[in-house]
Amino acid sequence: MRFHSFAIAALVAISEATTPDVLHRNKARQNATTASERLGLEWLGGNSSLPKVLILFTGGTISGGSIYGALDDTQYGQLSITGETIISRNPYLLNHTQLAVSNWTTDGNGSTGTNDALVMNMTRFAHDALCSPDSDIDGAVFTHGTNSLEETAFLMDLLVNCGKPVVGAGAMRPWTHLSFDGDANFFDSVMLAASPESRNRGALVAFNARILSAFWVTKLHSTNPDAFWSTAGGDLGIFINSLPVFFNSPSQSLWKHEFSIAHVSNHSTYPALPKVDILYAAREFDGKLVLDTRANGADGVVIAGTGNGGIPNGSAQIKEALDSGLQIVVGTRSPYGPSSPSVKPSYAKSGFLHVIQARIMLQLAIASGMGMNETIGLFEGRFRTAIGQEWTPGR
Repeated sequence: MRFHSFAIAALVAISEATTPDVLHRNKARQNATTASERLGLEWLGGNSSLPKVLILFTGGTISGGSIYGALDDTQYGQLSITGETIISRNPYLLNHTQLAVSNWTTDGNGSTGTNDALVMNMTRFAHDALCSPDSDIDGAVFTHGTNSLEETAFLMDLLVNCGKPVVGAGAMRPWTHLSFDGDANFFDSVMLAASPESRNRGALVAFNARILSAFWVTKLHSTNPDAFWSTAGGDLGIFINSLPVFFNSPSQSLWKHEFSIAHVSNHSTYPALPKVDILYAAREFDGKLVLDTRANGADGVVIAGTGNGGIPNGSAQIKEALDSGLQIVVGTRSPYGPSSPSVKPSYAKSGFLHVIQARIMLQLAIASGMGMNETIGLFEGRFRTAIGQEWTPGR
């Protein structure tokens, strides 16, 4: 693996030969006065007065190329470029910012699209870099494959909450394509992370010249460059001349819960998150699938229900699963609209959260020690207050 984490950094320091260069670097980190020095970040750009933006590089289509020519945008991946190469492709970046690259790519051990532990380690690293008392960093950008960019963006939105922007960047076309969108998306993301106007808005996604909230963002098109949209809340702004223009003053979702990264990291699944599966409901839905997730080690399950969070069949099996300790959240398979609270709930309804985001929220709830009733309150509390449908466990 080639990714940074505190434990791995320590192991590397121990295993490296004690050359003068290594001893000098270790001593410099021990005497560090800033997060940049302590984390060993090397800044590109000669103007120390410019904003510092940390690049968390995980690869993705933005770094992928094709051997099949400039028209291929489906079979790529045989070629790759580094974060430093992406920066070098746009000479304007270092006229506006200082950039440091932290690599989170892996060799044969999964990616940010498949590995919760890797994403959590990167999120902890970002939290330390941005939110520690010695932080000298203004914001961060993480590159990501678009298939699961929304998952990492949502996770960071709930865990990195010190006001500094974290921005997701990606591409729908490989860098070998004749109309590669990655360079523009990356530049916009860096400008967004560097902008003081981005503060206190939570995590963000910059895609196709649009500014989106990480809390609401989802991928609605599998191949189009304008792939990402908001399931609720709308766009936060746009890019004009590759600079961010916001529509409103800073605010965040009323539905958002800020979790303690330290508390979540104390869970037994560390460095990963509790296992939560997703099931898709349709006519003849088999409730035994819920029990199967429990038997397979799941702590929770999110069901993409029909319509306003309906489940066609399986109520007996769902009750059995709940009695066994499985936590259940039911959303809607519809791309827009809520899964509304039940009058007397036995499991949580996801409200306006997409099932992908609901899975991450449930993982964090379980890792934070919440039981089913607390999880119901987490997902439904503000919704119930808004519609005058208060609920107290046991009544």
